[in-house]
Amino acid sequence: MRKKLVSSILLSVLLLVTACSNEKEGSSSPKEGNSSPSEIVIGNIGAMSGTSAVLGKAQSQGVELAVKEINENGGILGAQVRIATRDDEADPTKSKTFVEELVDKEKANFLIGPTNSTPAAASMAYLQESKVISMLPVATGTNLISKDNPYAFRITPSNATQAKALVKIAVEKKYKNIALVADTSALGVDGIAVMEETLKEYGVEPTVIATYKSDDPDMTPIAQKIKEANADVALFWTLGADGAKIVRSLERIDYIDKLNILGYTGVAMPNFKELAGPGANQVSVISMNNWAVASGKTELEPKYWEIYQNIINEYGEYKKRDTNPTSVVPSYEAVYLLKWAIEKAGTTDTVEVKKVLENNVEEFESVFVNQYTFSEESHEGYPLAELDMASISEMFNGDLYIKK
Repeated sequence: MRKKLVSSILLSVLLLVTACSNEKEGSSSPKEGNSSPSEIVIGNIGAMSGTSAVLGKAQSQGVELAVKEINENGGILGAQVRIATRDDEADPTKSKTFVEELVDKEKANFLIGPTNSTPAAASMAYLQESKVISMLPVATGTNLISKDNPYAFRITPSNATQAKALVKIAVEKKYKNIALVADTSALGVDGIAVMEETLKEYGVEPTVIATYKSDDPDMTPIAQKIKEANADVALFWTLGADGAKIVRSLERIDYIDKLNILGYTGVAMPNFKELAGPGANQVSVISMNNWAVASGKTELEPKYWEIYQNIINEYGEYKKRDTNPTSVVPSYEAVYLLKWAIEKAGTTDTVEVKKVLENNVEEFESVFVNQYTFSEESHEGYPLAELDMASISEMFNGDLYIKK
C-alpha cells in the first residue's frame, strides 16, 4: 500500500514537472508575451483589392519594407519577424474572420490595420478581449480610439483631427458658404458629424450637406446641390475616386471655377489629378508638415528624405507605383514603433508593451511626425499642430509634397 502511495505521489510530481516544462518550452500566446521569442508574428490586414486597394497596398509596402530591414539587422529581441497578411477587401465580415484567424491560427503578437474604419470597428472588440495591440496607420474613424479599446493605437491623423483642421482653415480663410460633402458610409458619417460640430463651435452653419453612396457612377446630383447652395468652398470627406468624379461633375455644370475644395487625406490618391482632370487645380488636401519641402529647397529634412529614398529604391519613382510616400510611411513607422516598444519592455507581453507606448513614447525617434502624443489618457498619436494644406497640383509635383 505504501509503495503504491509513493508511486502515485511520484507520478503526480512527474506529471506536474512535465506540464510546467512544456508550458515554458511552448510558444507563448499574444496575451502572455515572451522575453525570448523564437519568432514574432505581425498581422497585416487591409483592403489589398477592391476600391480601397491603394490603401492596403501602401500599408503592405510599409510593413514589408520595415520587416525586411529589421530582419536584416537581427530582428526584434533576437527573433526574426514574420508577416501574416490578409486581404479583407474592406469587407467588415471578412475582416473580423481574418483578424480572428491571424490571432488564433497565425499567433500574431501584434496587428497592423485594418486599413478601413468600418472593418477595423468590426474586429476591435475581439482584439481588445485578446489583448492584441493593433496599430492603425490608415483607418481614421474617430471611435476606434477610445477607453473601450485600450490596446488600439493610431499613427495617422484621426477623422476628428482632420475635420477640425478643415473647418479651422475654411473659417480662417473667411469663406461664407460652406458645403460639406461625404459618402454615407461610417467613415463619411463620422467626418460630417465632426465638421458640423466644429462649425457650431465657430458659430457657423453649413450652407448644404451633400451625401452620396460610395462608388456612385453619377455624381451630378451632388455637384448640383453644391451649385444651388452657391457654395464658395466645399469640404470633401471623400475617397479619391469619388472626389474626382464630383470634380468632373462640377466642371460639366460649369461651377468648378467658382469653388474651392478642401479635402481630407483620403482624397489624395496618386491618380486623383488624372481622374479629376483640370478641376483638380481647385483642390487642396490635408498635408503633413514634415512631408513638405521647405520653400526654396528640393529635398525634405534629412531623416524624412532618407526614408523617402528608401521607399523610392524599393518601390520605384512616382507614376511607377500607385502609392505615395505619406501613405507608405505610417505602416513602416508602426512596425518600428512596435520594435522599439517591445525592446524597451524587454518582452512581447502586450500589457508591458502598451505601458511603454503610453509612458515613454517621447524617446522614440519618428520618421513620420516630430513627436507622437500617445499617453495613458489617449492613444491618438498624430498632433493637430503638424497638419497643413497643400494643393493637389503641388502635392504631385514630381513625387514630393510641397508646402503651400
